Amino acid sequence: MNKKIWGIIIIVMALIIIACIVYVIFFYQFSSAPEQVVEQPAAVVPVATFPPAVESPVKTITTVQPIATFKKTEMRSDDLARMASAFAERFSSFSNQSDYGNVRDLQIFMTDAMKIWAENYITDARAKKTQTTIYYGIVTKVISNEVKQFDSDAGIAEILVKTQRRESAGIAGNSEIFYQDIIIKYVREQGIWRVDGIYWPNK
Repeated sequence: MNKKIWGIIIIVMALIIIACIVYVIFFYQFSSAPEQVVEQPAAVVPVATFPPAVESPVKTITTVQPIATFKKTEMRSDDLARMASAFAERFSSFSNQSDYGNVRDLQIFMTDAMKIWAENYITDARAKKTQTTIYYGIVTKVISNEVKQFDSDAGIAEILVKTQRRESAGIAGNSEIFYQDIIIKYVREQGIWRVDGIYWPNK
């Protein structure tokens, strides 16, 4: 009888132990490890100052470059002599078939008074109705030049240009060479040297 009781007690205790194990495994929640709290540094709040501080402006050092004064290049006498040579060659080279292009093309280098002379010269020449079916022309080449007068302050100059001229008429082989001097007078008009007269002293 005692054996049966002890056997029942042992079985009951075994069941209780098994039930505790099952409960622990399936139903009991173990408490998780406490979270570590990381302390955040307190925000630094700027303390207002009275009166508020004023930042000093940064001074920028600016280097001022001096402005170069424009100096007008003055025409020299030898420069004017070269201009006169080029003008003489073009003006003195022409043909009866060019419609006075040698004069018209050079009007931009003339004074107002000289332009009027050029226009009148062309008008008079056209009125004469010269023969153009037979070729006639002169080709001029400059040999040398000489400054006869140059006054920069007064704005007047005179250049002597020595030229060689070839006169042709009809057949190309029918030509003649001769030498002729040309005097070109300049005046400075509104700061620009312009032709104011053309003369052939030995014509």
